[in-house]
Amino acid sequence: MDFQRLLLTKDCELFRFSAGLESLAYLLFVDTFSLAPKSFGEAIFEDDFIPNDNHILVQCAILRELTMLEREEILSFAEKLLSSKPSIDYMVDFFYAEADLESDYPEGDGVFDLVNKINELFKSNIVIEDTSSINNIVQK
Repeated sequence: MDFQRLLLTKDCELFRFSAGLESLAYLLFVDTFSLAPKSFGEAIFEDDFIPNDNHILVQCAILRELTMLEREEILSFAEKLLSSKPSIDYMVDFFYAEADLESDYPEGDGVFDLVNKINELFKSNIVIEDTSSINNIVQK
């Protein structure tokens, strides 16, 4: 399985996972810059939850049923990416995507189209104001 980072902002990071030409999933990390809500911890730890210093939302939109190996690879990728963060709470939330996130990205204003589709799919609020920042590591 291959992965490609499509977007990196100060708040989020989006990856596409594929096998050959087939897109399999999109993995979105959103940094909340806050503690995990009590409801997050109660779902896992019941009443004993004490939040860590930061909560990172991790959502995985899948385009088809994943094999166990594909799912494990995505979970391992997320774990490796976040393992250097000493005090965070996160959980990967898998859900089905109705359609692929196709756009003219990274050409022209395709980044705006991509961001609109990301926001719709993940119910997020990503904003890109500077299209030229697509040429930078971090988009603004």
